[in-house]
Amino acid sequence: MGYQNLIIKGVGAEDLTSIWTEAQLLRGAFLDAFARVEMAVMLYAGLTGAKVTPAMPLSQKLTALEKDRKTFNNPRRLDVRIAAIRELLPVRADVVHSALEVAITFDGRVAETKMQFQNASDAARRPLALTTDQLTAMTSRLTRLAMQFSHQRLLAKDPT
Repeated sequence: MGYQNLIIKGVGAEDLTSIWTEAQLLRGAFLDAFARVEMAVMLYAGLTGAKVTPAMPLSQKLTALEKDRKTFNNPRRLDVRIAAIRELLPVRADVVHSALEVAITFDGRVAETKMQFQNASDAARRPLALTTDQLTAMTSRLTRLAMQFSHQRLLAKDPT
């Protein structure tokens, strides 16, 4: 079912299935939120004439938009939003390039569940471990960023 590599002590199979399913849903919501951000970036790249292609990494698309910041009504807002997106790019890379693992630990009474993402391209690096609350907060932040990004105004074009 995908949870073969769990680190578990005292958890039944039913619990594992529901925990793993919830983790996959959270992972999907996070990736969907990033896709909405990328759609907004591509929309503005088209409106500004930024030199981007669909195959370019998101980081390069953001760089291209930064170069056309003068076409935005409020370039400082653009800078803040791009910086916020860039902060989450390493998390996105780990989530996308990893098989999801769920780690559950007990201290006798309380269980802590974390999602672990071991980047397949960088096995020497320590896995990214996130709680459901952390991934949910990042997803909410991305959803807000996508909405804010899509509401940015461009300067009026000169009718010359």
